[in-house]
Formats: sequence, structure tokens, C-alpha cells
Amino acid sequence: MKLTVSGYSIKFIQTHPENTYHCKRYVYKFHSPRTQLHYIINADYHKYDFFAVKFYAKKDRRSEGKFSNVVNKGDVNNILVTCAKVIPILLKDFPYASFGFIGSRTIDVRAQKVESYRNNQRYRLYRYHIPQLIGNKTFMHKSFVDTSSYLLLNRNIGGDLKVHENNITEMIIETYPDLLNL
Repeated sequence: MKLTVSGYSIKFIQTHPENTYHCKRYVYKFHSPRTQLHYIINADYHKYDFFAVKFYAKKDRRSEGKFSNVVNKGDVNNILVTCAKVIPILLKDFPYASFGFIGSRTIDVRAQKVESYRNNQRYRLYRYHIPQLIGNKTFMHKSFVDTSSYLLLNRNIGGDLKVHENNITEMIIETYPDLLNL
């Protein structure tokens, strides 16, 4: 299934200062007319010029499972395209930045479904659609089935991409120590 949608316009809201997990958080928002929901995109900036891109429906902002909640309103393609729009915006200020997406497992209370952490549905969407949105010229694409994560490693770093990948992977494990124990 090829992406034929253009997504929605996003609006920068604010930054949040450094905390235990990241150096800075860039917060954006957008509205989906199809779902009639507002969404929040967090781009968490970490060392090694790495951004973890996350999103959730604003209505779930106080939920611990906000990244896992299912909306089920049929607009996933537009939402993914819209989330990917933060990448060129952030590259203007961080031209050597790399990006990552971790597919949170689905927790659907209505359907009584709790998905595995490994190779989950969100990850499979990222793995399939992100290469359609982001080419190989600037980024090397890396996919990790066991942790349902997808990395875009910036080729313009001027160094060894394998070393850069290892640095980012180690930083992610330090930042999210339970990731590999899921």
C-alpha cells in the first residue's frame, strides 16, 4: 500500500527543558479532520544529535499508556505522514540529526487486545511507510524487530556510521533500560 496522502499541517508549540531522559523536547501539534482529534508530536532530543519521535492523541495526554492507546478512526497514513514532517523542520537546526521511532505496543481495552512488544503493529507500519517518506540519500535506514524500533541514521555526520549507530543504540539502552527486557 503506497502512501498517497499528504498529511496535515503541524504547528510548533514549545520546548521543554532537559530532564533525566532527554536534553530537550520539541512539541508540535496537529488536527485530523477525519478523526476529529488533536495530536501531539514530541521530538525528544538526545545526545549524539538523536531525536526520538513520538505522538499521541491529545485526549490521552494524562494517560500512562498514551503512546499505546488505540484511536481506531482510520487515519493512520495521514498521521504518520504528519509526524514525519518534523524531520525536515528539525534538520534545519540540526543538520546532522538522526531520528528514531519505537513502535509502542497496542493496548486496546475495547477489543481486549494487548500486543507483544516484539514486531508490533506500529513498528510494522513504520518499517513499511517510513522508507516511502524518507529516502536513502540523507539517511541510512535501520530496523530492529526485537525492540520494534526504526532508526534513520544521518549519513552526513562525517564519521563512521556503524560507530554512530552503536553510540545511539547504547544511549537508547541507557535512557530506556527496560527496552530490551520487554
